[in-house]
Amino acid sequence: MSRNRNRKHSKIDALPCDIKEAVEQMILGNYTYRDVCNFVKETANVTLSEAAVCRYAQGLNATVQDLRLASENMRTLTEEMSKYPQLDTTEGIARLVSHRVLEAVRSMDDDALKEADPLKLIDRCTALIRAVAHKSESDVRVKNLKDVAFESFKEDIFEAMAKEAPELYSQIVQFINSKNQEDG
Repeated sequence: MSRNRNRKHSKIDALPCDIKEAVEQMILGNYTYRDVCNFVKETANVTLSEAAVCRYAQGLNATVQDLRLASENMRTLTEEMSKYPQLDTTEGIARLVSHRVLEAVRSMDDDALKEADPLKLIDRCTALIRAVAHKSESDVRVKNLKDVAFESFKEDIFEAMAKEAPELYSQIVQFINSKNQEDG
């Protein structure tokens, strides 16, 4: 079974790539649907209806809008990440999504807010909170694993150093002790 079973196919999809690209540029430009139909008839000898061009334009415009939104989201995420270098990408995405959700709820008028299913809103918020909490728990687990690994590594290094390079070991211990006294 084909995955794109519900995908719409138009005569424009079947045009040679260069003509199809020109059609898309015309649609995104200031050309009328009639202009597009005439262009395709003249260059590819294919007859299109204005309704077919309109349907194709709707899909193309939706795709372009999705790309613009994705680009804007990426720009916002990049800006957020540059402001807070300690954030990782997941935290940045969670902040972005949280901000967008709050904006959407805040911009809802009273009627839309009354019509909104409160259980769905709560469920979505809960899912977002769970995702952030899971991320925090994962960060703590990873930090703990790193700390345990480092401590084990440090013990192995110090044991080997004490046996194989006792003078170096003595110097490092003295250095660490002096730093601890300064900090304490």
